[in-house]
Amino acid sequence: MEKIGVVKEVGEGIATIEIQRVSACGESCASCKGGCTPTATYVKATNEVGAQVGQYVKLNMENKKVLKAAFLVYMVPLIGMIFGIGLGIWIGELLSYEGMEELIGIGVGFIFLILAYFGINRIDKRIRDKNEMRIEITSVIY
Repeated sequence: MEKIGVVKEVGEGIATIEIQRVSACGESCASCKGGCTPTATYVKATNEVGAQVGQYVKLNMENKKVLKAAFLVYMVPLIGMIFGIGLGIWIGELLSYEGMEELIGIGVGFIFLILAYFGINRIDKRIRDKNEMRIEITSVIY
């Protein structure tokens, strides 16, 4: 994944980069009536090319890692919730709670959803500690 951003702060081998998030109107904000305001995201990247504050830089991160992170954030909670709903309905039927199986399923589904987010939080801390999701500055544009 390649992005372009502006260097906002430089430290020892690390730079803070401001990346403009792409809006739903495809960056045609003048013709869009959506009223959205462009927002920026700040990321830390390794600065091996010696970029300075105010310079535009090209950032790179492996596509495989981006897809892995997206799967982790979006699909794992969904899968956990669906599994929890199924398990809750099965438990409700097993315990003979007639007419309450779906309610039990929803409750167990939400519990599994919350557990999935706690699990993602732990995985995120481990990834951050190991510096596995490293973003690097590949070149200075201008």
